Amino acid sequence: MLVNPSFTGLTQSTIFKVIHRQQWIGFENAPKTSFFLFKHRLKGREGGIGGYVFSDFNGPNQRFGAQFNFSYQVFLYNKRNHKFIMSFGMAFRGWAHVLDQTKFTRDIYDPIVNYGKETSFNPNASAGVLFSYNHTFLGASFDNLIPWTDRMYNRQIEPINFVLTNIHAGSILQVHKKVQLRPSGLFKSNFHGLSQLDVNIKVHYGGSSSRKSKYVRKDNDMWFGLSYRNTLDKGNTSPLSLAPSFGLTVDAFSIYYQYEIGLTSLQLQHNGTHQIGLGLKLFHDKYIKWGKFHNAIFYDEF
Repeated sequence: MLVNPSFTGLTQSTIFKVIHRQQWIGFENAPKTSFFLFKHRLKGREGGIGGYVFSDFNGPNQRFGAQFNFSYQVFLYNKRNHKFIMSFGMAFRGWAHVLDQTKFTRDIYDPIVNYGKETSFNPNASAGVLFSYNHTFLGASFDNLIPWTDRMYNRQIEPINFVLTNIHAGSILQVHKKVQLRPSGLFKSNFHGLSQLDVNIKVHYGGSSSRKSKYVRKDNDMWFGLSYRNTLDKGNTSPLSLAPSFGLTVDAFSIYYQYEIGLTSLQLQHNGTHQIGLGLKLFHDKYIKWGKFHNAIFYDEF
């Protein structure tokens, strides 16, 4: 949902998550980001709403903001246990940028430093489309739709934010009665020299291979994942990071942890990046009654 608002409300549940990411352990004032997000399928079952609030600290830069998402889904094909769905999504966000220069050293004169605090407000929007057939998806989203430059910066020096295009695909593969493989990939680019590729694989154990009942079950499971990130910037193609992860779901509650290992020379100067998340999943009804048949679009998240 953070990448493409079309994912909002795609599953038959209401989901709350808290995520904290602590980068570059060992660096003073290293970046750290916290999210609280939710997504909810509307009662009419035609779409969903969601969003998040966040805080981000990176040295003297602080950002606080929120985003609101909404989506709409339509059936292109609908048979029992076989569904072809097209989803549209939009998102609007705004954040406050605070630059705290009060602790900057005064030993060297710099005419653009005022040794105080500056604040600016930045709006933007994103949109996306998603095609899903059973448990396989292909989608695209477009971020930075509003051509906006942070007013805190010199607009003659800093260019506007180019539109960021995200193309992503993935699937949930049932390889055994209680084992699922969930591969996915993400390519993103502003088509002005900056591009990146993410490749992910998750192995889920638990749950059930049969979802033919209209009764919603809360299956416990555990999963292991691995994510690889590579920069495809113009003139600079190189590995960025490798991130193993682990997660556990018990009834409506879930927890996961990820450790990201940097693959650049910067990795020699810090002890990696840690990320932890807590989740709560609530089903609307005991029985699913959306669409022509009494079965859900998705029980699982991609």
